[in-house]
Amino acid sequence: MTAVLEADSVTKTYEVDSTVIRAVDDVSLQICPGEFVALVGPSGSGKTTMLAMLAGLLKPTQGSIMIGGRKLHQMSDEQRTQFRREKVGFTFQSNNLVPYLTVRENVELMLKLNNQYTRQSQEQTLGLLAQLGLGDRLNNLPSQLSGGQQQRVAIARALVHNPAIVLADEPTASLDTARALQVVQTFASLIHAQNLAGIMVTHDLRMCQFVDKIIQMQDGKIARVFDSEQEIRAFSNAHMLN
Repeated sequence: MTAVLEADSVTKTYEVDSTVIRAVDDVSLQICPGEFVALVGPSGSGKTTMLAMLAGLLKPTQGSIMIGGRKLHQMSDEQRTQFRREKVGFTFQSNNLVPYLTVRENVELMLKLNNQYTRQSQEQTLGLLAQLGLGDRLNNLPSQLSGGQQQRVAIARALVHNPAIVLADEPTASLDTARALQVVQTFASLIHAQNLAGIMVTHDLRMCQFVDKIIQMQDGKIARVFDSEQEIRAFSNAHMLN
């Protein structure tokens, strides 16, 4: 199966007071269609920096990143901005919903930005929101929703324009356990159903029960990969009570 995302020997360095800090150090990974991956590790392990490079927000100091066959690391800033808008879906801890737009308008905004706002895409928006249990919330503002509902709107917005890859940065950090589990389970189900590639950075290791692969980072490097069902189950179970 051809990978949607390929990162080859990616390194990101910073110079602080004449000292070179290797935030990400020679990391290689592949994500295939229909694969949901958790990127985990302690603070300072490099996972957020890695996600930012995969999103095209940062350029690697060394190495290459390809998404859908496009060489992200060789693009200009303008090209990367357009590529992110068209081919990358994002969800964040803070949701970043537009407060004065309704649920439906927040999701359809991505379609309008990408010139995909058609009758068919509007129908797809309604279907996606219904699938996420938000069919009766179309005209509500974000302030009229619970935290879990807001995060589900953010998921819909990330998926509605058919991106090549979906990136989630701590999407459950502001949610209680029950809502967090519901959000990640829904997110995983949609990634599998739509055959997308997804990466989630999380500190909450209980959420790893819904992924297909766990990549554990430490000191800027990949320390370990858990990619069998048995390994993932054991890893998740070990943290369920923590």
